[in-house]
Amino acid sequence: MAEPDPRPSQAVPNEVLAVRHGTLETTRAHQYLNYDVYGEADAPMRLDYYFWIIRSEAGIVLVDTGFSAEAARRRGREVLVDVPDALRTLGIDADTPVDLVLTHAHYDHAGNLDAVPNARVFVARAELEFWTSPTAQTVNFQSVMEDADLAALATARAEGRVTLVDGVHDLAPGVRLIPMPGHTPGQLIVTVATSRGTIVLASDAVHFEEELERDMPFRHTTDLVGLHEGFALLRRWRAEGSVIDVISGHDPATMRRFPPLPGPLAAHAVIVAG
Repeated sequence: MAEPDPRPSQAVPNEVLAVRHGTLETTRAHQYLNYDVYGEADAPMRLDYYFWIIRSEAGIVLVDTGFSAEAARRRGREVLVDVPDALRTLGIDADTPVDLVLTHAHYDHAGNLDAVPNARVFVARAELEFWTSPTAQTVNFQSVMEDADLAALATARAEGRVTLVDGVHDLAPGVRLIPMPGHTPGQLIVTVATSRGTIVLASDAVHFEEELERDMPFRHTTDLVGLHEGFALLRRWRAEGSVIDVISGHDPATMRRFPPLPGPLAAHAVIVAG
């Protein structure tokens, strides 16, 4: 199979925001797969939860919808800002035309679909087929999903609002969806043309920058070989210059790397590209 080109078909510059809506104090041994093989002492670490917004004259693309308040409460996650409230602050309410990319169906990426009840939803066919299969009913997989989120996705599909993505998909001017399975069977990444070049919103294809630098997989992985192949592909794109940045899905460093968004969300949102 030919290697996908990460560069969107149109080089329309987009603004990209990362919004941190939650956090978790955890440990390295709890987050990295088979941490004992690295021969390193355990240590505290923080895992942050994000969603992303892509804006241009062509419209708004929302990448993931975070976890619901109920899921956060039951799972002991700290809510920093309520996702529906953050969306409204950013000008996205129930009536706002928006394309929603669900990079995968885990609870911390596919909650709050009711906040954008008219959105066109894009999700990988492999992802939806997996989560509606008998295998997904096993304990390990059930631990990272919410029945309510899948039900909301099923409702959106019944309403004709879901597009199932097979392969590379140009969603909007300067926005490309590329399958990168490993974390889940239908994990998508989003590549975005910006004024400073093409960036990758990796979501959970890369949770932390350290994963990519050191080939350290996250604890939840459905295809370890595929995951390492994805790491190698992202590094190759970056080395050859076809992408200029890879934004990981849960790294607190994102909030330090980029300037804050002016206004009421300054403590929770940064401008990845403007």
